[in-house]
Amino acid sequence: MRFSSRLDHVRRSLTELQLDAWIVTDLQDIRYLSGFSGSTGHVLIRHDRATIFVDFRYVTQAAEEVVGFEVTPVTSSVWDSLVDCAKGWKVARMAFVPSDLSFEQYMKLKEKLEGVELVGIPSLAGPLRMIKDSEEAEAIRRSCQLVSQSLEEILSLVRPGMTEMEIAALFEYNLKMNGADREGFETIVASGPRSAMPHAHASQRAIRSGEFLKIDGGSRWRGYHSDITRTVVLGSPTSREREIFQIVLEAHDQALAAVRTGLVAEDLDGVARKVIEQAGYGSYFGHGTGHGVGLSIHEEPRIGKGSRTALAEGMTFTIEPGIYLPGLGGVRIEDTILLTESGAEVLTTASREMTL
Repeated sequence: MRFSSRLDHVRRSLTELQLDAWIVTDLQDIRYLSGFSGSTGHVLIRHDRATIFVDFRYVTQAAEEVVGFEVTPVTSSVWDSLVDCAKGWKVARMAFVPSDLSFEQYMKLKEKLEGVELVGIPSLAGPLRMIKDSEEAEAIRRSCQLVSQSLEEILSLVRPGMTEMEIAALFEYNLKMNGADREGFETIVASGPRSAMPHAHASQRAIRSGEFLKIDGGSRWRGYHSDITRTVVLGSPTSREREIFQIVLEAHDQALAAVRTGLVAEDLDGVARKVIEQAGYGSYFGHGTGHGVGLSIHEEPRIGKGSRTALAEGMTFTIEPGIYLPGLGGVRIEDTILLTESGAEVLTTASREMTL
């Protein structure tokens, strides 16, 4: 039922925009609208028909997973199949999402669909994907349980002398052993001065006592993601490290307390940013306070400067302020939350204690 209602919404949008069809190439949009979980596929939707184009590897899978779409096997070029279908449907105005098509693909379509107007639009599934239904929320909740459990387990095993790569490998192993489909993204493990890089790749650097260790990881369960970051110190932190950690924690907690329906995303970002700026570290917090989490690890709503999205019940997003000081290290504390009628439900539950 949920797939058919999503498809109905897209069709209503096509009518309102006076479009004949929409070509969908984003795999997460395709999964959201049809249920298909393969690694490649294309979709064409019009007012009364919808078809998914898959190659030989996914014909059986698509037949089992897809709801509300015809399954069209592709034997040569998917673009030829799309063009033939569009011509057969007598499409005059076809929508596409510019960020999802390469210039080469766009030019190929334009050449083959002579006389068809190609209209660039935002994803018609995007606004729907921001609001999670109960089944989606439960999948994200489970994904968050798995990532929280796995992170706490490896933090109990961390010792000076272990490398960042070893810690990342242990974390990803635990995720799968605990039941996750897979890790949500490449695990970030950064220690000492390297923790000042917000998205550092795990390296062969051995971690040491008395310095920051930042771990940012996620899991995926039934296609839905989770995201968590914890920053710790093995042994005794310095007074400067304690200061930085407490400022970030205060920014995180104030933003968490401010979450409510109707609040503009940019204003939520401002709550966390104000704490860090007033402490004198505003120039060391260069990213947004959060991002949406769902079928993609980064999706709408964006919790940052310039984002005018009004927060609504059913949204899932992160709260993740940070301070990054070159030469010393960085602190980020991140949780995935679900916005409910009463405020933020924190879905990631691993301890936020600074010291191990």
